[in-house]
Amino acid sequence: MLKALIVEDELNSQELLKDIIDESCDGVQVVAMAQGVTEALEKIKEHKPDILLLDIELTDGDGFQVLEQAEDIDFDVIFTTAYDQYAIKAFKFAATDYILKPVDFEELQEAVKRIVDKRNNPEQAPSNEQLQALINNIRSIRQPFKRIVLPTTNGFTVVDPKDIIRCESDRNYTFIFLTDGRKILVSRTIKEYEEMLEDFNFFRIHQSHLINLAFLKNYTRGRGGYVELSNGTTLDVSARRKSDFLRRLAAES
Repeated sequence: MLKALIVEDELNSQELLKDIIDESCDGVQVVAMAQGVTEALEKIKEHKPDILLLDIELTDGDGFQVLEQAEDIDFDVIFTTAYDQYAIKAFKFAATDYILKPVDFEELQEAVKRIVDKRNNPEQAPSNEQLQALINNIRSIRQPFKRIVLPTTNGFTVVDPKDIIRCESDRNYTFIFLTDGRKILVSRTIKEYEEMLEDFNFFRIHQSHLINLAFLKNYTRGRGGYVELSNGTTLDVSARRKSDFLRRLAAES
């Protein structure tokens, strides 16, 4: 039985989360609840939870302080938060689960199930590096995020977005090509990476290809034309994206 700790400053939300877990999340038991950072740290030390349901706004600080001050992070985290586009982008960069308020029954159930399944796989241990990437990004005071977590079949790989040369779609998966020669298969769509990397000078030249314009070497005209990247890769530009691509290049020059 996995132990869950709910860290939430609103008592009604605490009870709602507890009710959902008690009624619909097999193999998980809520062992304690807390309203603030200090109380959460005490409960973590006392109960050693497997799952932390963590609100962002707390009575005496924020949820990220809980992660920064916890002595030993041996738990998985599901964030609960009111809508904030910046925070949500940070969660996506760190590949962490989050639930928007008001809490959706099925979304919470699915997030808990993902953790239960992961906990049953010894290769999928909680990633301190993953949570640290999230904290660093949140604390960057709305500057472009510095680290992105790539969820793989065996865990996570953390990279600097500037080290990504290109992304290539493989149905519901994406291949990420890095400057060090690695090719990483991640369990997210290329559309998600197009949205996440829009602040890092990336452009989607084709339904299957998203490139980092910092590595663009040449463009050859044609119906759509094609690009050559600095690592020697050549890729087609789709005809319907050609005009937007050329406008983007003109704006860059």
